[in-house]
Amino acid sequence: MENQEIYETNGTQNTAEMLTIKFSRKLARPFTTKTGKDMVAISIPNEDPADNRAWEEFVLPVTMVHSDHYGSKALWVKLPEDGTTVLSRPNKPSAKDGTWTRDERKVDNKTLKSMVEAYKLKPKTQEAR
Repeated sequence: MENQEIYETNGTQNTAEMLTIKFSRKLARPFTTKTGKDMVAISIPNEDPADNRAWEEFVLPVTMVHSDHYGSKALWVKLPEDGTTVLSRPNKPSAKDGTWTRDERKVDNKTLKSMVEAYKLKPKTQEAR
């Protein structure tokens, strides 16, 4: 039951499959909310290199983000497989005095995992090192 957590609802136990999402420490940005909660914003790089928009990101409590214990620069989180996560992207105003806005959308956690770990699908080259 390493990848399962047990949730109790109305006296019955349900096992929920959990997804482990791994990402680089460079993509995580810790911050403190106005109410004093410690959170981490995790950025998702755009898959298309021609896409010059700001990266999407999702926010989790700092207690859900874990460090890899083997000295690598990786972090990981566990999310319920059947859950959803809200992604947001800042939009720059078109006018000079305009206000910034945010686009938000919900994605299921399976899609989120494939978006965050899209770097694994890119071919490895010698110049990448």
